[in-house]
Amino acid sequence: MKKLSYCLFIAISTVFAITFSSCDESSDNKEVESGYGYNFTSSINTYVDDVVLSTYKDMKEKCWNLYDAVEKFNETPSQPNLVTVCAAWRAARIPWEQSEGFLFGPAEQLSLDPSLDSWPLDKGQIDEILNSNMTITNTTIASSNVHGFHTIEYLIFSGENQVADENGVNSPKDYSTINSRQRIYLQVATEYLRNDCIKLWAAWNGSDGITGRDLEVIEELEFNPDTYRFASNFRKAGEAGSTFPSQDDAIDQIIDGCIDITSEVGSQKIGGPNGLAKAGKIDQAILEVESWYSWNSIDDYSNNIVSIRNSYFGGKGKTSTNASANSISAFVKSKNSSLDAEVTTAIDKAYNSIISMDRPFRNNLQGAKVNAAMNACADLETTLQKIKNLR
Repeated sequence: MKKLSYCLFIAISTVFAITFSSCDESSDNKEVESGYGYNFTSSINTYVDDVVLSTYKDMKEKCWNLYDAVEKFNETPSQPNLVTVCAAWRAARIPWEQSEGFLFGPAEQLSLDPSLDSWPLDKGQIDEILNSNMTITNTTIASSNVHGFHTIEYLIFSGENQVADENGVNSPKDYSTINSRQRIYLQVATEYLRNDCIKLWAAWNGSDGITGRDLEVIEELEFNPDTYRFASNFRKAGEAGSTFPSQDDAIDQIIDGCIDITSEVGSQKIGGPNGLAKAGKIDQAILEVESWYSWNSIDDYSNNIVSIRNSYFGGKGKTSTNASANSISAFVKSKNSSLDAEVTTAIDKAYNSIISMDRPFRNNLQGAKVNAAMNACADLETTLQKIKNLR
């Protein structure tokens, strides 16, 4: 996904360093910006703590659960243990998709977005590795499209031989069809995913509070979180040393992250397969559908909208009814209550339109419900753009 260039902020910060070097280092005395005319100190801190760090912490913990489930399956292959692996994979997808509204910073700098979630995966290369005599290691699967969430998905779900459960999602493979080499690949790919999740969280968090198994992984990888400390960098927007020249720039980055993901969901994740299906290219359209092996697509897309909701209302699980007093919503409401209501309605409409699509998406690529979801995402994108007019 195309994001606001992080490098651009670095360049701008150099040009404006003198202008902002006079800002008081104390957040309590931070100067109110002239653009939006609002002191965003509390808003930024809430966003960092209750949205970004909270989501990434949840994701790395759920990836630990997935790692442990895969270890148990490999030690004792059985259908119940594989079912547990598949459930852990789905659980880990939730915070990942709910993080796609903020794929700037370390996700971009360290190329962790493609490493975690490249799609489509290179099924041919994966099969080539599986059918070769090479030892499967992190180095063997270093290419981003042969590891990550979707490689694991390919290895554990039944794929072409879909058998939907009562919730309209795909079943795990028959555990006995997963041979020893595939189990090794699964173990290595899951370890790679776990490591990426820990690095992503740690690069925002810094080294503070990293203990136990997380610390062991960090030390083994020789990864220094204090090289990045992106949460601190983000909190200090407008202060000397931050790559964000002003708090307004940090807020714009949040808004742009939300705009980017709603555009991607509507025009690419849903719109791409829909366009191919309309052109009669059904087989190609199905292959274009993200998470089609697991039939997790609609959950993925709706959680992308939750990412926007969390970002706007100031915390995981926040909505218009319990929005944080330090949220972007509170700022917008203070400037234009009608716009806040419009954004709220647009977020809800996009989310509800997506979850209303028929499952699985791979089998229902066209029709009124799909059109409604794409239109709702386009409307949300337009509405989010209006926030930047409050400058």
